[in-house]
Amino acid sequence: MTSICRKSKYILLLIIFFKIQIGWSQEEVLSLDQCQKEVQEFFPLMKGKELLSKSSDLNTENLKLAYLPKIYANGSLSYQSDVTGISFPGMNTPKAPKDRYSLNLDVEQLIYDGGKTHDRVEVEKKSSEVEIKNLEIQMYQLRERVNMAYFGILLVRKSKLVILDKQNTIVKRLQQLKSAVENGMVLPANLKIMESELLLIEQQVLELNAREESSFNVLSQLMGRSLSVNTKLEETEYDQLSVNGLESKDRPEYQWYLSRQSLLDAQKELLKKDRYPVVSAFGQMGYGNPGYNQLMDEFDTYYMLGAKISWNIFDWKSNRRKQKVIGIQKELLGTQELSFTQNQRINLGKESSEIRKFEILLEKDDAIIELQEDISRSSASQLDNGVITSSDYLEDLNKEIQAKLNKEYHTIQLQQSLAEFKRIKGI
Repeated sequence: MTSICRKSKYILLLIIFFKIQIGWSQEEVLSLDQCQKEVQEFFPLMKGKELLSKSSDLNTENLKLAYLPKIYANGSLSYQSDVTGISFPGMNTPKAPKDRYSLNLDVEQLIYDGGKTHDRVEVEKKSSEVEIKNLEIQMYQLRERVNMAYFGILLVRKSKLVILDKQNTIVKRLQQLKSAVENGMVLPANLKIMESELLLIEQQVLELNAREESSFNVLSQLMGRSLSVNTKLEETEYDQLSVNGLESKDRPEYQWYLSRQSLLDAQKELLKKDRYPVVSAFGQMGYGNPGYNQLMDEFDTYYMLGAKISWNIFDWKSNRRKQKVIGIQKELLGTQELSFTQNQRINLGKESSEIRKFEILLEKDDAIIELQEDISRSSASQLDNGVITSSDYLEDLNKEIQAKLNKEYHTIQLQQSLAEFKRIKGI
């Protein structure tokens, strides 16, 4: 029975080991949406939203303390050269002492402030919201960098495939040329030209590898984790229907304009409340010499209760001018929003033109590639028969390769333009 249990444990460990190995062997596949999501979740700026919220909560708690009583303890010790006194001939009249001692406890309680404390809390919340929306704008701007890096990698990889295909073609053609040279049908110099072209291809591949690594480094920094250059990327497919229309207010900038407008309204309300009277109660309890009776030279306890009102009846229209300033700021904010909307429309129109351009180019690419392939095949046959040189053949082959590269470029650029359209629109 014990041996069976041990075997079961070994089998279980083997299963776990193989599952782990399978998980490690699986290559990661990333989509553009996943990259965008991870950047928005893990970029350091995201922590700023939490810190701003905590800071606002602390400031709000401090503002609410205005509703609670204020308690002050104070004391004093003094000696003065003379005091007020009354003297009558033949009479011993009392005199205030020249040395004074007091220890007091003062209490003040707000009764009515016209809602100023409430409005100060609202202004603090609105200010925090504006700052958070500003952070969201900065985070949204990272989407453009992610798009550039992501589609840059796809473009490099497509280019490498085409160039490596060209390399295979030249290698095969080089083997046939060697046979032709041996038979005296082709000059030996043609072999050098083909070998030189292979070296140029190696340089191009090295350059593309460096660009791919650089783009992966950008993605790694933005996503907050290390990405291998072997990471697979999905080829994002957007259709024209997903980006129709130029009118959209889903960008975080519009949320910032709304929050800023709300903040200015709250600040204006607070200014109005500044003209309201403030009523509060107060009290004092103390022990000292003299007490409230200044003519008694002895220590005594004392207290006082009361209420007071404070009201700025006339401020020379200062408050009204401040409200007008806020009105001007709201008008300025409106013009900024209109300007942003206009720029957004311009950028969307530009991307729409780019999308149409790449769609038209793609329609012609296949026909161009087919013609260039026919020309290359004809040149290859002529090269084998010694009719043309390797340089002539490579010129035609390069045109074929460029036509294929153009198609890959146009395909990736179309998807990038569609992604940029969605980013500019805010979807």
